[in-house]
Amino acid sequence: MSASPKVNDDVIATPIICSPDVRYTPDHLTLTPIHRRRKCINPIRFANPFMNCRSMSTEGTNKDTNITDKLEQSKCPSTGEPLQTPAGLLFHYDSILNPHTMSLHDDDEFDGKRNDELDYLLPKDEGNLTEVVKPPKSDFFIPQVKLNEGDGSGRKRVLVLCTGGTLTMAPNPEKDGALSPVPGALTDFMKSMLELTNDKMPDVVVHEYTPLLDSSDMGPSDWALLAKDIKANYLHFDGFVILMGTDTMAYTATALSFMLENLGKPVVFTGSQVPIAQPHSDARHNLIMALIFASRDVPICEVTIFFHDRLIRACRSSKVNTGALLAFNSPNIPPLATVGISIDENSHLILPPARGVLRVHTKMDTRLLALRLVPGFDDQILRHTVRAGAESGSLRALVLQLYGTGNAPSVKEDLVNCLKEATELGILVIAATQCHQGSVMMGHYATGKALERAGVVSSNDMTLEATSCKVAYLMGRGDLSRDEIGKLMCISMRGEVTHNDALPPPPFSSAYQRASRKGRHYY
Repeated sequence: MSASPKVNDDVIATPIICSPDVRYTPDHLTLTPIHRRRKCINPIRFANPFMNCRSMSTEGTNKDTNITDKLEQSKCPSTGEPLQTPAGLLFHYDSILNPHTMSLHDDDEFDGKRNDELDYLLPKDEGNLTEVVKPPKSDFFIPQVKLNEGDGSGRKRVLVLCTGGTLTMAPNPEKDGALSPVPGALTDFMKSMLELTNDKMPDVVVHEYTPLLDSSDMGPSDWALLAKDIKANYLHFDGFVILMGTDTMAYTATALSFMLENLGKPVVFTGSQVPIAQPHSDARHNLIMALIFASRDVPICEVTIFFHDRLIRACRSSKVNTGALLAFNSPNIPPLATVGISIDENSHLILPPARGVLRVHTKMDTRLLALRLVPGFDDQILRHTVRAGAESGSLRALVLQLYGTGNAPSVKEDLVNCLKEATELGILVIAATQCHQGSVMMGHYATGKALERAGVVSSNDMTLEATSCKVAYLMGRGDLSRDEIGKLMCISMRGEVTHNDALPPPPFSSAYQRASRKGRHYY
């Protein structure tokens, strides 16, 4: 066999499946076996995950050994100790086919093709900050043909990443009838969707993580996994749809909007309020519209959330209702698009195209605390928290949800002194509002002036989700000081905050002040 071509370190290598019997484990970072093969019928091809074995090789192991040797050394897929590996999706090179091809996938057909030629296809561990420079030249990367070429249909390709949530749930007899995720339910459901055979719909690849998670169990490590999987497959799909639970969807989608810098393709989050197994479920509509927004000819290249009848910017979103189908809204800007008989876009709100290559940031520094003030709270609790956090290094930022436009009790000098002490100890203190709609306007009232003098930074009209994720992203970069992070909080990076000049004028402002701000939009 001829030598395998080398892949440059700055090229994202999208891998392919090496064994149909390997799936993710609960921590998403371990290889363990399963004992059931899955046969797929188009139009949906089930993408089996496999993971990178390169960077975790033990000391003294030859890095040039093929993937079979690495699997044997890792005792996987045997019952021995699993191999810890970085995240990354691997697909079989035949995992995308035309939806009109309704043929069974025979796993045994590919048994002899999996191991010998795949070592050089494993993705590189490129650290926190990576760039997509050019697509790889290997014919083994999926899809085998360039996007929108090859079959004459001009179909787009969309990768669906399913983490779990209400959409995948059904009553579980083992848990007293409580709802729990059902593995494979989404894949089976999408195979029966006749809408996906329409020529206007994209080709779809579905990947279900194992195990499926409730969104309440998802955190920064899961956000990083999604970002890495999008990066690994960025060059081979026109868009991405992420299915998850609704409870923390706003946090996850907001975090990914910061992680994916210079995003040039749509990433659409969606889910459902009613499980997909129920006849009145909203899952079908949400899923179809998410696929449409991810594959439009003129796409909205942002991280967004589609729910019910509207597409909203992820970093402007909040979950506003637990019992209605319209579960999400963006309180301070209108939706990017609304769906009725037609799709109506607010084109003036859509961000301009990215000017650089995709850069993926996966480190989020979550040493922050969000507190909601209530009348009569004890200042000493906050003081002890600040001192203990500063001494142990476990607290770098404090987000305070204050009253109204960012006001705190003016008669409580101990509170102002506590916040001043926090800033002197190196903790970034950020003022947010408890109101669902509106903005922090520090300096317009005497109490706000006192906080401003104490070094408190305004979050303007950002949601709590955006404020928390933005400060975690900025601290996680590692190249910014506290003062620099404070200045960036009011500067729009992904459309998450309104520019100061576009905020409503202060109370009792002059006619000139009101006129100078009229009609200004900085979204």
